[in-house]
Amino acid sequence: MRQTMFHLGDIISTTVLFVIFLAIFFVMINTIKRMKSTAPLPPQETLQQQVDDLTIRVTILEQQVENLAERR
Repeated sequence: MRQTMFHLGDIISTTVLFVIFLAIFFVMINTIKRMKSTAPLPPQETLQQQVDDLTIRVTILEQQVENLAERR
């Protein structure tokens, strides 16, 4: 049976890789927490609300055109 001998360089490189892995792991967890804590955006208007808004604007523009036509 052969006995495995660990060299100091092996231990150091393994430790460095492990520390880098832990750092990346914690950075990812903090990033996810930060993303969850940001305020959610208000919901966008529904298509029907947009149509209603545009209808109101068109009505106002039609009235302005009629007023301009009456002045001439």
